[in-house]
Amino acid sequence: MKLIRPDYSNCLVNLSNSFLKKYGVDTYHSTMSDVDAVLAQHKLVVVLLFDGMGKALLDRHLSSEHPFRKTVFKTITSTFPPTTVAATTSLLNGKFPIESGWLGWNQYFKEFKRNVDVFNNDDSVTKIKVAPGNALKEKAPYDGILTLISRKHPELYVTSLWPQIVAGGTVADLPDFFTKMETICSDSRSKFIYGYYHQPDGLIHANGVAAPIVKQTIEDIAQGVLDLANKHPDTLFVVLADHGLVDIDFLAMEEHPDFYATNKRIFSNEPRAPFFFIKPFQKKRFEKLFDHYYGKDFVLLKRKEVLAQKWFGEGKPHPVCKEFIGDYMAIAIDHKAFDYLIDGQIAHAKFKAHHAGMSEEEMLIDLMILNK
Repeated sequence: MKLIRPDYSNCLVNLSNSFLKKYGVDTYHSTMSDVDAVLAQHKLVVVLLFDGMGKALLDRHLSSEHPFRKTVFKTITSTFPPTTVAATTSLLNGKFPIESGWLGWNQYFKEFKRNVDVFNNDDSVTKIKVAPGNALKEKAPYDGILTLISRKHPELYVTSLWPQIVAGGTVADLPDFFTKMETICSDSRSKFIYGYYHQPDGLIHANGVAAPIVKQTIEDIAQGVLDLANKHPDTLFVVLADHGLVDIDFLAMEEHPDFYATNKRIFSNEPRAPFFFIKPFQKKRFEKLFDHYYGKDFVLLKRKEVLAQKWFGEGKPHPVCKEFIGDYMAIAIDHKAFDYLIDGQIAHAKFKAHHAGMSEEEMLIDLMILNK
């Protein structure tokens, strides 16, 4: 497994800031000059993000001669961790995860005394809502780039399209996604559109990276994008993923009672980038046991190292980061992921693949541009 850190001059955040620059909105970080030049030539811009469809998945399932592969403009990186919460939020707000506070799938909220899945506000173990609304949106709200662009240009047609699994989403399935996007694209106004679809990520989680259903879905996505771009030759289509995935094996925290006993509670953040909170006077023992049991599969970093090495990006840390980041963070460097037991069983055993580690397969994203 080849390892790679995010390139914070060539990642989702820089792409997002290129969108801000195009519309004259103040940027937070550097832009991509090559993307800037392409965007400057177009009044109709559509951004399509397909969750989990990283470079390695495209290389695996589409030949180099496939028309979709010929639209690759450049390869960029995700954020760290390469996971939907951190990556899509960074694309949508132009800031690094350290600045936004949206670090990973679940975090420990002291007010609820439990881990909470930050997108849907569910208890991470019971999957029951911990409160009305969304706790992280209340603690770490932000104006997204769509809002900022629309505010700057009220005459511009700015909208987004989401699947039904997302609150407020209207898309039933992949054909419906392209049908609804076709309607949006047919509007003749100058526009900036964002469309998100949750596959192939879910299918890869359930079936693994090599599954036939994953291949078919990627082929269907590729053909749908090509057809849409052919129907609208005056529209610039920017197509990308938020991260890739790798096949994994889960390791239950409880499998080694001596290690588990050093922890205050189950880990938070991500199975391949977990935060650990350690009992008083147990840190040295934790470090020794972690190295003994997991040192071949993970890199272990102290909290101060996580911050000093800027794993979650550049900029001023959001106040919630102090609350969320544990005493330690581990980063997967092989095909392993942490989990915990529920009723004696691995909680997420049905998952065949995952993300949020530092492999090229998880980190690299191909940026496709059509009709440039």
